[in-house]
Amino acid sequence: MLRLVSLTKIKPSTYNPRKADPQRLDILELSIRKLGFLLPLFADKSGEILSGHQRHHVCERMGISQAPIKYTEPMSLADRKGLNIAFNRGTNDLDMADTPVNMTEALARANLQEAAAKLPDKKESDKDFFRCLYSKSVSVDRLVDANRGRWVNYARNMARMLYGKGVTMPLVCTPDDKVVNGIGRLQYAAEKKWPRIEVVYISYEEADLCHAMLNLLSMDFDIHNRYEDLLRFNSFRRARRTRTELGQGFIFAVAPALRSRHFDIHDPKSARLWKKTHGTAIVDFGAGHLTETEILRSIGVNVTPFEPYRLGENSEINKEESVAIARLFLDTISKGKRFTSIFISSVLNSVPFEEDRKKIVCLCAALCDEKTHLYAAASSVTGSTSLRMVQGVGGLAERQTTYATFALDYEEGITIGDFQEKPKVQKYHTPSEFYDLFKHYFKTVNVQDRNNNVRAVCKTLNRGAIMRDLRKAIEFEFDLPYPDGSRMGLVDEALRAYSKRLGVDL
Repeated sequence: MLRLVSLTKIKPSTYNPRKADPQRLDILELSIRKLGFLLPLFADKSGEILSGHQRHHVCERMGISQAPIKYTEPMSLADRKGLNIAFNRGTNDLDMADTPVNMTEALARANLQEAAAKLPDKKESDKDFFRCLYSKSVSVDRLVDANRGRWVNYARNMARMLYGKGVTMPLVCTPDDKVVNGIGRLQYAAEKKWPRIEVVYISYEEADLCHAMLNLLSMDFDIHNRYEDLLRFNSFRRARRTRTELGQGFIFAVAPALRSRHFDIHDPKSARLWKKTHGTAIVDFGAGHLTETEILRSIGVNVTPFEPYRLGENSEINKEESVAIARLFLDTISKGKRFTSIFISSVLNSVPFEEDRKKIVCLCAALCDEKTHLYAAASSVTGSTSLRMVQGVGGLAERQTTYATFALDYEEGITIGDFQEKPKVQKYHTPSEFYDLFKHYFKTVNVQDRNNNVRAVCKTLNRGAIMRDLRKAIEFEFDLPYPDGSRMGLVDEALRAYSKRLGVDL
């Protein structure tokens, strides 16, 4: 429902990940003064803003008393945060390779003052100040005819994602039905065979300024600071990402040229080779759905899994089961069980922050002795379809039809996507980054980039570095956050378990 609401009835969220600078706020004020409200703000039923934080701020300083608000259905805090991220990307007619940096550069090239000078100022009392309240229902077929050849698959994907969350907004068009903002929304409507869609019409004179304001004006993201816990607990392996075979991290040492689906661990010869190479007492750190754990147990390997975000029913994290797995893990290591191999397979792609990844490596290194090898694998920069797409590489249309992913800039090789479920970060590694990750705790680190994966085999411990960093690693990993606001709460148990194993007082 769309309403004209007093600004006192809505409030900014405390977690909005966008950072606004004074210059871009001034540009946004120019937009409101010259164009009014072409699109509404979005808020939940409590009045918490999901999209439009900067417009709300600028309206307050301009003395504007009202704004057009479209209310969403009630949703959890985690879903509101995810939708907030998506709004910050999904309302612009962007391609996947567009970033806040190149959008800012394009905005700088636009002659905003010249475009604005052609237009009179609007007042709050003017009917067309809140023109999104007076949109028109227009034939989708008619709009498609006027905009053929202008489709942007990525903008369509973002529109699909927002519609999936129950969010609808009008197109913005010139009198000849050419879309200035919302080409992805039109594309999705045409694919769904909707008969009509809402349109806000602007004049030809307004088109240049409108294009710049709705498609190029963007604020920098601060997701990595505002959404730390969300990105951590959303790192769980999705239900659709189930395996029926061992992942690359478990086979590359015995079958370096093979894809996972081509290596049959149940073949007696392959099983003997695997056990000869890796032994029969291993750790599966970040065990996901426990698929590899169960496969290896079926051939007689003693596997100790650790998975802090075990997926339960309805694709939600089952904290009770996750904590139970963690306690069994701690019980095993406290008994001093010797491990022949430690595996970190695919986990390091989903861990959103470099410091978190280092802590995982430290925890695993502490479980090694002089004969233990650590094996790690993760998707590489060179093999990542998703990363290549957000960097503007073409020729990937078969995957572009569904992707709604974009790059974050707090670290190289980072993307965020999966908004339909839970926003999830993916880190794609270079061989040198992978080497640097392990060299702190191992004296020998061999890294290769093969089969779209970067792989590491590590041995010979740097015990001084491990002991220096281990307590902080334990305090982090065994107090991870959960979507309900609670934490794992196993730090004391973990400190006791590692202390007993290593014969030290942590």
